[in-house]
Amino acid sequence: MRNALFRRAVIAGGVAALTLTALPSVTATADPVPMVEVFTGDPYANVTAPDYKLSYALKEAEARALAKPDQYAQPYVQSGAVYIPVTSQDVIAEASQPLSLPPQLSPPDDGSGDPTNVPAPVDKDAVPVTAPTAAATQTASAEQKQAAALAEATTTTSTKTTTQSAQAVSPPVTNPWIIYPKVQVVAHSITQLNAFKDEVLTLGTDVLPGADQLLTSMIQPERDRVVLESTLASDELRAALAARYGADAMAIRLVSDPGEVQPSSGRWDDGHIGGFYGGAHIETSVGGCTDGFSWYSGSTKYMLSAGHCTTQGGGVYTSVEYLGSVVKDTFANGSGTVYIDGQSTYHGDLSLIKITSNYYGAPRIYVGGKNSKTSRPVSAMWSRRADYGDQYCTGGAMAGELCGWKVNALKINFKWSDGRITKNMIRGTKQGQCIIKGDSGGPVYTVTSAGNVVAKGIQSGKGGGGSDNWGGAFDPCIDTFTDIWEAYYGFPGFLSTS
Repeated sequence: MRNALFRRAVIAGGVAALTLTALPSVTATADPVPMVEVFTGDPYANVTAPDYKLSYALKEAEARALAKPDQYAQPYVQSGAVYIPVTSQDVIAEASQPLSLPPQLSPPDDGSGDPTNVPAPVDKDAVPVTAPTAAATQTASAEQKQAAALAEATTTTSTKTTTQSAQAVSPPVTNPWIIYPKVQVVAHSITQLNAFKDEVLTLGTDVLPGADQLLTSMIQPERDRVVLESTLASDELRAALAARYGADAMAIRLVSDPGEVQPSSGRWDDGHIGGFYGGAHIETSVGGCTDGFSWYSGSTKYMLSAGHCTTQGGGVYTSVEYLGSVVKDTFANGSGTVYIDGQSTYHGDLSLIKITSNYYGAPRIYVGGKNSKTSRPVSAMWSRRADYGDQYCTGGAMAGELCGWKVNALKINFKWSDGRITKNMIRGTKQGQCIIKGDSGGPVYTVTSAGNVVAKGIQSGKGGGGSDNWGGAFDPCIDTFTDIWEAYYGFPGFLSTS
């Protein structure tokens, strides 16, 4: 065949055909199909939480970014520095401006997740029965005011952000109250990655082959991408993700099946005398759960719990009497986390229960085991939102107090086995006894050296522990909770403190 072709070429093309002395063998090769990356390790397993100066600077960086979410990516802390990634050359100079810390800034007493060597808790019967005064219900505590000032930057808009000059600043001599961010240009903005994170878990297998194996979605700001945790990473799924979002915008962390990640819904005789305490068993139309922290707005008294534990407008009972009714709920029982009150931020899995008649919630929570009657006073909210490496305790009506948890994921979306999705959650892990069904809605907290509780969040979901849910000495446990700052920004009012 090749010689025949050569002869025809000579006849037809004359001298020009002399160049066709041979035809090389050609093998057709298709371009490789783009696929998203797959990895297995936990990138945050050994992260230490940033110190208070870096935490404050990060909040200022987030305020700068959230004022222009289409031109900035998610700021983050890494290796002792604050990074502010941008997607537009137009904001590089602005993003490079120094982050100023208040000279009076001092380390907050946010407590620790190891409540040993602190004053012992006391029985509820030993606490004087004193209703909160008008002054106490009208004004936030000094600790809350300080915390609010520190955390305000995470949700404010450009109207609360000081306009900086348009020129980038080169770091001068080191100033302990000035932090110079590192600025880098990346591909994906805050708006874009949040949209990807929120959509991907809602897609079916007709769009993403293997979508039913996806467990979570979260933003990895250091890599400017969304990370999905999945029990499989087939080529079909990887290619479909790359085709829909871009190969650099998504990655899959392959994980073993942790057991069903589910709401942890159900100590036992809490009543209104002395005020309702957090950490007590409650019953609703949905089932048994735990209440969290006392809350107030003006003279109205509330209790926080998990949204999946309640129904909007529904009644809530302790084991001995009526507690109140649900007036706000960030969770729709049929679908998952929803926007409330016209807001454009998802506030996790929360419920605001209005306490009935003249009763009130005391600024205390139960600690200790399932049947414990001992409690500690609640003195403040955490001074900032949760961060990687934070340690904490949980308190539930079923498992009691469990400490030794460590945060390893922020603003993560969870898809439960029934398809409902909780959004903008915090995840922690530990080994040993796990949270069990009936603990949802309970307090997430740390304890100061004075023995006071610092509120960190509201318990939502659990995973791990094997078939009996409890977990052995070395079994991995998963905990998901809503940051207490979501309640602060999502609901009216304040945490009740002593």
